[in-house]
Amino acid sequence: MKKLQIATMARLRGVAAFLCMAWLVLANNAQADSEVRIVIDGGSSDLARPVAVVPFKWNGTGEKPFHIADIVSADLRNSGMFLPMPVQSMPEQPVNARHVTPQAWARLGVGNVVVGQINPTPKGYTVAVQLVDTLGASGQVGRVLLEKVYAFTQKDQRLGAHTISDAVFKTLTGMRGAFRTKIAYIVQKNSGDKPYQLRIADYDGHNQYTLYRSSEPLMSPAWSADGHSIAYVSFEGQHSQLVLQNLFTQQRQILLSGQGHNGAPAFSPDGKYLAFSSSRAGGLNIYVMNLQTKEIYALTHGEGNNTEPSWTADSQRLIFTSDRTGSPQVYEMNLDGSNVQPLTNEGLNYGGELLADNKTLVYVARDHIAEKNLGTGVVQFLTSTYLDENPSVSPNGLMIIYSATQGLGKVLQLVSADGHFKARLPNPDGQVKYPAWSPYLFN
Repeated sequence: MKKLQIATMARLRGVAAFLCMAWLVLANNAQADSEVRIVIDGGSSDLARPVAVVPFKWNGTGEKPFHIADIVSADLRNSGMFLPMPVQSMPEQPVNARHVTPQAWARLGVGNVVVGQINPTPKGYTVAVQLVDTLGASGQVGRVLLEKVYAFTQKDQRLGAHTISDAVFKTLTGMRGAFRTKIAYIVQKNSGDKPYQLRIADYDGHNQYTLYRSSEPLMSPAWSADGHSIAYVSFEGQHSQLVLQNLFTQQRQILLSGQGHNGAPAFSPDGKYLAFSSSRAGGLNIYVMNLQTKEIYALTHGEGNNTEPSWTADSQRLIFTSDRTGSPQVYEMNLDGSNVQPLTNEGLNYGGELLADNKTLVYVARDHIAEKNLGTGVVQFLTSTYLDENPSVSPNGLMIIYSATQGLGKVLQLVSADGHFKARLPNPDGQVKYPAWSPYLFN
């Protein structure tokens, strides 16, 4: 690992509501770039729950819309919690719950079946979806657990499919799905006069667009709490500066510039503060900016190098990296900088994020993504890829996106929080770094 002052300067996150049409306008106006797309590297059929998403029946004429059922199936698979049955292995392909034969699916160990029908409308489609219990886990074999009709336009078919996925996931797990979220990341292209690009995409890599291009390095995107803006580090002007850019208007605002190194922005979940690291007073320390008053105050005061802040879910404490004891470790402190406590103490550890349960720390250890139960002290290594860094957790805490070295470049990787599901999001036109998972974007 590089020295802390160089190898840090990065990572973060965010929570709240979005405007669908604004995203569509941005996506339609964006220049075409090679997209990142999920490539499955591994999964666990022993732990994932078998499920079936039957191809939805198209009741219109002409060209069939997007393969909505395929997207729903992929979403459930990508969560790491479900193992969708291949279409060719299905014992039947019913179009509604009445036509589902529970025993046929139960014999194959499939406990839930999703069926649906797509009908054309003047503005797009309606999709009638039903989720059937085929094993009787709900207390009744054949019970319809979810029955709903969704309407969406032709342009937002993927968003509509992700909406269905969220509903199915919530019904089966009781947890909120994160399939309508997005990721931000930095691409360093192999050529061109502006090779550094800040890009946004759906969580699965689709609908990618470039928010900003620069001839100088860009780093460490972080989502605002409402999901409307992104803060990031720019080296334009030959020094590091913190930039805030609105995703809808594209307007850029320089928050901090010209005073030493400024990096690793992180918005508090309540939307009131922006934490960051800076050498404005000499050493590298953690600062917090009040986003309303723009007042800045320091939380650390020269106890080694301090960087990579992230927030607890209640916005009252910060997680950060410090080498104050000689080697980089992950610490926790109150919002006023008091009560500093180490969360790791062996080896080289950095880039920490505490999950909403306040018990699980996700961080980088031995150049791999690791998870530590703070109650028991048990550490689980989630990845075996090379030189892993920049972990960012989905808002429901179930998936982690990070960057890893592959060959001579960097690619994005996905891993489930239990370490069993793994996937890549390769990009063919450059290195991909500093991923940041958005907050929830829809209610």
